[in-house]
This record gives sequence, C-alpha cells and structure tokens, in this order.
Amino acid sequence: MHVDQPHEAGERINMKSLTLALFVGLASLFTSGCGVYMAFTQPPRVDTEALDAGGMSRDVVIERLGAPKSSVKNADGSREDTFEYYEGSSSGWKIGRGIFHLAADVFTMALWEVVATPTEYGLRGDKITAQANFDNTDRLTSFRVLGGDIKPLEKKLTARPNAS
Repeated sequence: MHVDQPHEAGERINMKSLTLALFVGLASLFTSGCGVYMAFTQPPRVDTEALDAGGMSRDVVIERLGAPKSSVKNADGSREDTFEYYEGSSSGWKIGRGIFHLAADVFTMALWEVVATPTEYGLRGDKITAQANFDNTDRLTSFRVLGGDIKPLEKKLTARPNAS
C-alpha cells in the first residue's frame, strides 16, 4: 500500500490546476472570436489628405480603400470610382485592444465577449462613401468624401475655410 506524502498530493493539485488553466486558456483563445478578431482585423486609418493631393495610381487607391463599389469608364479613358470604407484606426490602438480583449477573455473564460463585441462594433468607425476620379492613365485627379457621419470633434479638426 502506497501512502501519498503531503508534497505529492500538493503536486497533484498543482498539476490539475495547471492543466485546467491551460485548457481554459486554449479554449478561450480559440473560442473568443468576435471582439479579439474584430480588434486585430479592423482596417487601418485612411489618409484622406494624401488622396486629396491626387497623383497616385488607381492601384494604390484600391490598395488603401478596397475594391470600388462602382466604376464608370468614360469615352475619353478617364474613370470615376465610388468607394465605401470604414474609418479604421491606428495599428497600435488595434493591437492594444486585441491583446486586452484576449487577456480579458482568458480571465473571464470568454464572458468578456458580451462587452467586447459590441464595443468593437462601436469602435470600427463610420462607413464612408467617397468618389475618386482618374485620368486616362489611371492617375488620381480628384477625391472627395460623399457621405458618412463625421463625429463633432472631427468636424472641428477637419473644418477648412471656404475658398471664395
């Protein structure tokens, strides 16, 4: 008959706790999805000032904004594209949020997703519709935002004096 020594019983409890913690950690890593995934895959912020300057190729514009929602090629070879995109956010902010959501998922056994997913829907930014015009060599000649809700603070920051 084998009698467990006190330190052996403690090692078994620690091993069970470690196994359980590892299982919960891995399970929450693979099942936590929405908030963590949404934070890490949010599109980058679009530099509209660079687009306003014009001159860049259509391929670069598509790389930054995604495929156009519509595209019309004119008889002279010029083109007018309409894009829809989300404002996005900086990569540091995205990574920080993703890591926080992942840690919160691990510590709450994925219950944090009840808060994380709606938060990420709110933080993804407004959907913007914009129009880009290209010349016959597919160089950007003009870019303008057609619609999208701009938050009050951004209105103040992006306000430009009227050119008369």
